[in-house]
Amino acid sequence: MGLQGFEPAKRTGFKRLIISAEGLEKSGKTTFGLSAPGPIALFDLDIGTEGVVDKVLDAKKIIITSVNYRDATNQTEWLAMWERAKKAWYDALKASIKEVRTLLGDTWTEMWELARLARFGKLTQVMPHQYGPVNAEFRDMIKRAYDTEKNVILIHKQKEEYINDKNTGRMKRSGFGDIGYLVQVNLEVWRRKGEFGLTVKDCRQEASLAGEEFVDPMNTFSFLASQVYPGTSEEDWE
Repeated sequence: MGLQGFEPAKRTGFKRLIISAEGLEKSGKTTFGLSAPGPIALFDLDIGTEGVVDKVLDAKKIIITSVNYRDATNQTEWLAMWERAKKAWYDALKASIKEVRTLLGDTWTEMWELARLARFGKLTQVMPHQYGPVNAEFRDMIKRAYDTEKNVILIHKQKEEYINDKNTGRMKRSGFGDIGYLVQVNLEVWRRKGEFGLTVKDCRQEASLAGEEFVDPMNTFSFLASQVYPGTSEEDWE
């Protein structure tokens, strides 16, 4: 006899990646994001995309929506920008794979700032209990991607880590605190002595990848995906 309220688990069949990629300035975060398969829907909230997009336009289709929220001066304007950005996000998720295969948020740190400015009109002096609705709103944008075959890459800046007002000497992701729990893969993108690479911080699909470093030319979306999904090749992700 089957239990009421339950149903057999099913395989989704989806092979896609939902990634958070964090790093310092000019470490190759946008370049990594643009190595994902196109067409790419780019949510541009930062000047870091300038010049980088040009390098891949001959190889893949990129559509851009720009959110210049720093040009706004009041909550009404921020709210209008936030609603437009959300609509564009959900439209991209609903689009066919031929129209959009990858969503790239550059940077998602700024998207989190925009969400707070839209809902609170400020970034500081907001009580913790007030965050419930905006947290749920922000989580939903990522959770909806799991019902699709779309790749999602959320780029984050890093900031200095403090514990009990003391600098630990480490860097941490800047932005929405729950991002790490929501994505399939957490990455740190870096540049060391002129060499570009990435480190897998954790991976839900393939836990053995935690701590692995992939150095140029292996620091691409397609190579990473082929490691996360054994049995696939880089060509499957291009």
